[in-house]
Amino acid sequence: MKKKTLSLAFVLTLLALLMLVSFVRAIDPLQVIDTITLDKEPTCIAVNEETNRVYVGVTDGLIVIDGHSCNVVANISLDADEIGTIIVNPQTNRIYAVDYSAKIIVINGDTNQQVGEIPEGIWGSDQIAINPVTNLIYIDDNGVYVGDYDCLAVYSGENNTVVTRVNMPGSNVHSYFEHTGVTVNPETNLVYAAWTGDDTLHVIDGDTNSIINTVSPSSFSRKMIVNPCTNYIYIGDVVLDGETFEQVASEYQGNLKAVDTVNNLLYTWSYDTLYVLDGTTHGVLSSLELEWTYSSYSDNMAMNCKTGRGYVVLSGNQIVVIPEFPIWTTILSALFTLAVVTFIFRRRLFKAKIHKQSSVL
Repeated sequence: MKKKTLSLAFVLTLLALLMLVSFVRAIDPLQVIDTITLDKEPTCIAVNEETNRVYVGVTDGLIVIDGHSCNVVANISLDADEIGTIIVNPQTNRIYAVDYSAKIIVINGDTNQQVGEIPEGIWGSDQIAINPVTNLIYIDDNGVYVGDYDCLAVYSGENNTVVTRVNMPGSNVHSYFEHTGVTVNPETNLVYAAWTGDDTLHVIDGDTNSIINTVSPSSFSRKMIVNPCTNYIYIGDVVLDGETFEQVASEYQGNLKAVDTVNNLLYTWSYDTLYVLDGTTHGVLSSLELEWTYSSYSDNMAMNCKTGRGYVVLSGNQIVVIPEFPIWTTILSALFTLAVVTFIFRRRLFKAKIHKQSSVL
């Protein structure tokens, strides 16, 4: 009886694993599930995960899309030359649209109305980040004349007023026009400022607004992304540990466009292919070849981890919608399958034991 029970358990386990493999292989996580065609050329995109609204920048304003139905629900006209960057604070439902004519327009996500403006004194800003926990906004503030500092202007999201400015060391004696890139890790409240004057990365304490560390990565870019799940910083072609600032990876597949902070996944693209990578190992989990080429704008993808959808800006005034890589579905299915097999196996062993005891009696 014991031999038969073990054989049956082996067969059940094998069948369960085969079913799981078939289930996983049947899922194509990076297929296009919807296409949104706009009447204007999109320049950038952002998502509010709390309201499930997608904001698309166009020449003279924003287009608001319902993340569930993929229908356009509002057009927000703004006095702007071109919206080049959008960031969202999901905690306050404020949308910040960066106009390349040198102002940042603040919009109430409930009413789709402009409620404020970051002063035009911030000239040529195209880099902006926000910490939704502290409600502080960090903006690239370039020095116009020799002797001026390039800095990060820190603004309060409560009243859109300046809190302080963090000067980039050495920028006041630099003779060329430079820029500062910025990104924030809300989990650690650290701000990262990449200054193009000497290709350095400055680490700023979000509580004190002071520079606490400076590193020179082997690869540099003003565009940076932080993965709060791993505390990894992506700058240029390298990945830095946010605690030790040692290089942990380089030359991963594609250029990083979005991070799934719930499942620790990275979304990258290269030419006409979109990739999903493991956020820890940087191995490719899946890919999708698109029929259209990507837009030349850098902010051309946004993820809503709560609904499991990604939105990608393509040429031809199109936005394609992809499903999130179902890593948790796969894990839960595997655990459920193993639990069922274990239950059956233990039950049959218990019955075999009872039968053996009855035979002895």
